[in-house]
Amino acid sequence: MDLKESALVDADSHWYYQSKLVPFRRALRKHSHGIKSIVDIGAGSGFFARSLTDFDNGETAICVDPNYEVELTEKNGALSFVREIHSPSADLYLFVDVLEHVEDDLKLLRKYTDDARPGALVMISVPAFLSLWSAHDIFLGHFRRYKLAQLRALIKAADLELLECNYLFGIIFPIAWIVRKLKRKESPASDLSSIPGPLNWLLLKILKIEHQTSINKLCGVSAFGVARVPNIEVG
Repeated sequence: MDLKESALVDADSHWYYQSKLVPFRRALRKHSHGIKSIVDIGAGSGFFARSLTDFDNGETAICVDPNYEVELTEKNGALSFVREIHSPSADLYLFVDVLEHVEDDLKLLRKYTDDARPGALVMISVPAFLSLWSAHDIFLGHFRRYKLAQLRALIKAADLELLECNYLFGIIFPIAWIVRKLKRKESPASDLSSIPGPLNWLLLKILKIEHQTSINKLCGVSAFGVARVPNIEVG
């Protein structure tokens, strides 16, 4: 969760963050045999690292973000918040809405995965479709939005084994497209806000159903990819 948005909504109940957890949890059930350590790059509030550690009974998580004012730990040292870390070893590397914040996304991805242990999982989410570009992207400091082909190419360029790749939030894509077209010339600001409880509940239910599968290759507000650090072949 971006630090710029942490004061705007409660991620523990907001439809966007709660439904976005679903594909990460689904991918963990499908592709892992137990995650003991997580490194979350550009972690912000640490919402995803904290939630996935609790979900999979992980032992440690390190949240890395250069924007932290102070470095600290939670859960008796099991959850750490640091500005920088060198060559961390983990079972799972998270890049949740972070690669779009840097000019060289491949460099950032490879910084953490080049020396990762074989078999480690890498999960990536990025904003999708340049046609959705708006004041929201400017506010958050984005450089780009992605199509699936671009995300697949990035994963391939990092020499990772692609396991799955799909869009998220496809059901709300038409509404998001219209809203962002109307707000394109507004001053930079986040699109996230609190909404009435019944509507929050309805959106959460609908999107949880959508995100239980990885079949959406058509459109969405976000793109999601899962990869694995390949085993080193001895020739």
